[in-house]
Amino acid sequence: MLPCDRTPTSDRNRWTMGVLQEFERRLEGAVEGFFARAFRSGIQPIELAKAVQRYAGDNQHVTAEGVVVPNVYRITVGPKDHERLEGFGASLPRELAEVVVSTAQERGWTLRGPAKVRILVEDEVKLGRFRIAGRVEAVEGPSSGSRPSPRPPIGRVGATPSPAATGPDHEPSTTSSSASGFNHTQVVSTAPDAGLRLVVRRAQGSNGEAVSVRGNRLTAGRLERCDLTIQDSTVSRQHAAFVRRGERWWVVDLGSTNGTKVNGRRAAEHPLDPGDQVELGDALVEFVEG
Repeated sequence: MLPCDRTPTSDRNRWTMGVLQEFERRLEGAVEGFFARAFRSGIQPIELAKAVQRYAGDNQHVTAEGVVVPNVYRITVGPKDHERLEGFGASLPRELAEVVVSTAQERGWTLRGPAKVRILVEDEVKLGRFRIAGRVEAVEGPSSGSRPSPRPPIGRVGATPSPAATGPDHEPSTTSSSASGFNHTQVVSTAPDAGLRLVVRRAQGSNGEAVSVRGNRLTAGRLERCDLTIQDSTVSRQHAAFVRRGERWWVVDLGSTNGTKVNGRRAAEHPLDPGDQVELGDALVEFVEG
C-alpha cells in the first residue's frame, strides 16, 4: 500500500502555526524594523509563507518512497510590491525556502532536492496580488546514485546566484538589488546531524535512558512504541513530540495531562538548545549535544 499523510488535523494545524511563527521571528531578526514597517496595502511576507505551504499541500504526489511535494518555487509579484519586499533582501526568499523544508519535515513529505525560492516581478501583476508556481526538481545523491532520503533533512541556508541557472524557469536577475540577493534563487539544502541526544535525568523508573535525536520527529511518553519511553506515572502515554523545524528542534506538548515545561517554564511548544531541560510531568529530560 502506498504511504499517505495520516497526521491528525489538530497536529497539522499546530505545526503549521509553529512554522509560520518561526518564519516571522527569523525574518524579524534578520531585518531591523520588520513589524514597525506596517504594510498598509499590498502583499505581506506571511501571505507568501502561507501560499507556499498551501501550494505544497495541494500538489502532493504519492509514490512508493513517500508523499512528494514541489521543492522549487517561483513567486511573481507586481512592481510596487517588489519594490517594498526587496527591502528584506535575501532574507525573504531564503526564509520562504526554510518554510518549505520545515513544513515537509513536520508532515512527513518528501523533497527530492534542496528547497529553492525565487521572487520575480512582472508589470501586469496588480498591487496585493501574486502568482506562485512550483515543481519537483530531483537531485541525484552522491556518486552511488542512491535515492534521496524519504524525508527531508535539516536545512542549511545558502544562495545560488541566478546567472548560473539555466532553462525556461530561470530568468536572469535584475541588477537593481543584486547586492542584496533578493532576486537570486535562495536555497535550503542538507546539513549533517549534530549528535544530539535526549537523556532522562529524573523519572520514577527510567533514569539514565537516552536516545539519539535523528530524523524529523520523535515522541516521548509511557507507551512502548514511543521513541523515548519514560516509566513515570506523571507522564502521559504520548506526552510530547520533539520536532525538527528547519535548523532548530522544538518540543511540542501532545495534549498531556500534566503539561510540559522548558527550563522551568510551561510551554505548549518551545525551541530547544543544547543543555535545555524539559519536564514532562515530574520527569526531567535533558537535550544534550555530543
